Amino acid sequence: MQTANDLLVAIAQIGVSLAGFSGLIAALRATTGEWHPRDIWSLSWMLGSSVGALLLALLPLWLALAEGPTQEVFRIACAIAAACLGGFALAMSLAGRRLARRGFPRRVPGVPAALFLLLACAAIVDALGAMGRLGDWLAFAYVGSLLALLVAAVLALCVFLILLARTAGSIE
Repeated sequence: MQTANDLLVAIAQIGVSLAGFSGLIAALRATTGEWHPRDIWSLSWMLGSSVGALLLALLPLWLALAEGPTQEVFRIACAIAAACLGGFALAMSLAGRRLARRGFPRRVPGVPAALFLLLACAAIVDALGAMGRLGDWLAFAYVGSLLALLVAAVLALCVFLILLARTAGSIE
């Protein structure tokens, strides 16, 4: 469990860093003018994914304080993560569709679908872990789903920066 604990702490630290970076971007962007709805949507992906990775990384460490079996700790964490990841992916996907219907089409094609699929697959893996279907791969799968959250945060950051550069006129 020590290796898993070390990875969870590292993921939490990276999540804090990405969340802080998104706050910095928001502060800088606020001084440059009006926010486009897709900018807010991209920033929401980044902030939600990074804070989600932070909180879910700390969850098994907190659950372990109850001194239950390690497998049970990760099964409970997987159940909570499956609900959180699935709910977040669905909420962001629906928000993206609402923006498209309001006349704000996707400006970086394929990325919203990739983000949704990444987190939906991670949620499915966590759901399988919660049901006891992963056996000895439980901690590995849980940490993998948190890594998927970090990848989603970084991908959303890239989209946000691309959109920011486009509005600044750097990229045609």
